[in-house]
Amino acid sequence: MPVQYTSRQLSERVEIESHKRPNRFRRRTWWAAFWLSVACVVWLAYEGAHGDYHIFEGGDVAHVHRMFENDCAKCHTTWAPLERALHLDFSHKVYSVDNKACLACHPGSVHHTNQIPAHDVLSCAECHLEHKGNHSLVSVGDNVCLRCHAHIETSDNEKSFVTSVREFGRQDGHPEFAFARLLDSKSPDTPGIGKKHEVLKLLKFDEKAGWQDRANIRFNHSAHLKSERDESGQLVYGLIGQDQRLGKERFTDLSQTCHACHEKDAQGRYMLPIRFEQHCQKCHPLLFDNAKFPGLQVPHERPEVVRGFLTDNYTLTALRDPASVGEAKPVRSIPGRKSRPVLSKDQVGWVEEQLKSAEIQTLRHTHAMFGPEAKGGCAYCHTVNNQDQPGAWEIVPPNIPDRWEPHAIFSHQAHQMMNCVECHGAVGESKDTGDVMLPKMELCGKCHSRHPEQPPAGAPLRYFGASNDCVECHVYHDHGEDRFVGTLDSLLGDSKANPDAILKDKNTN
Repeated sequence: MPVQYTSRQLSERVEIESHKRPNRFRRRTWWAAFWLSVACVVWLAYEGAHGDYHIFEGGDVAHVHRMFENDCAKCHTTWAPLERALHLDFSHKVYSVDNKACLACHPGSVHHTNQIPAHDVLSCAECHLEHKGNHSLVSVGDNVCLRCHAHIETSDNEKSFVTSVREFGRQDGHPEFAFARLLDSKSPDTPGIGKKHEVLKLLKFDEKAGWQDRANIRFNHSAHLKSERDESGQLVYGLIGQDQRLGKERFTDLSQTCHACHEKDAQGRYMLPIRFEQHCQKCHPLLFDNAKFPGLQVPHERPEVVRGFLTDNYTLTALRDPASVGEAKPVRSIPGRKSRPVLSKDQVGWVEEQLKSAEIQTLRHTHAMFGPEAKGGCAYCHTVNNQDQPGAWEIVPPNIPDRWEPHAIFSHQAHQMMNCVECHGAVGESKDTGDVMLPKMELCGKCHSRHPEQPPAGAPLRYFGASNDCVECHVYHDHGEDRFVGTLDSLLGDSKANPDAILKDKNTN
């Protein structure tokens, strides 16, 4: 049988003084740690003495900052970890980069003058994190934006924007677009939309039609997009255009060629403004007197320019062919003297009469058909004041916006694979310029969402869509009106060439 020991007998076998004996492994470990620490300090001091500060970085800098990645002092003015420890501030709001270092190269436009915290209080490094490798410093995470926009505050009572935004594409995570909220309201009230919101410059309220496009122009999309095809699919009706290859007129189905009028800008983002000479004149020539001036059109300009154009043409006609001007007779100049031809009293009367008739024709010409005899004067598209008073009429400015959704950015180029009607709805049935044919947030959220959507029968379930980050559609710094005069030289030192160089803000003239 095995020997049974009592607890006292077992305790007597434990060597109580064992901890006082030297432990070789522990001692060697401590010495190794000590000498490695000394080696690290010596190595850091050696590299620093030779000007190599790259080893002190927490990570590689972005590619755009590689020119001074070995000069830490260009950006860092303090050692933030030590400062946070000394002040017991662990909120990560103390940064080792002063905003002045960033503004030396990047002028920072104010986001909102009434924002809390104020723009100048925020640190650039709070949003733009460096030493994360070669990444875009502009592409910040949503968490950075939501620090403020999850519960936005302003310094006045004029609330122009929704006070809580959490995620685009999620129910109650992002407000509906402002224009869509107004269109759905059917009321002149603007709940949640302040008086300073840019959308109020684009829409106006009509008691019968509700909120409409503010543009003061007449246009009918339905008439321009109308087309008919026979049983074989051949186009038998549409807008008439010139076929350069065949040298004859042909029908064009504009419902399949929106780009014939709507062209993207150089960056592929927004649509360029519609120009009369480029998009309208071929079908709607501004003829004024096709009998005397076949094919000649008045310029699509201000009324005073149109009057000057008409006056010049009728005056030259009266001078070149006096016999055709009623009883007017040519005025003989004094022999031996150079003088300009002078209109007689009868010729002046004839010119004034023709001018009035031409102005009325230019204003009142109503549309009848396409082609060289097509009609369509100023009043056909524009609102004309004093239309019955030749010489005093005025065109009401159309105020067609060059860009919708001014508080967001968009790229048509990135969406070119989609049919225009998918986003711009019932454009083929629109007969009123006031119709607003922009997509609502629900349509955008079908692609730009991180949440699964119930697909149609037989289609796979989509868990992840296109990017829906805040910076995908919004910008914080608007540099469109910055006037920046740099203060640095090619080595990013203080420039000696222009010591008076300053950073000018957008209000500087």
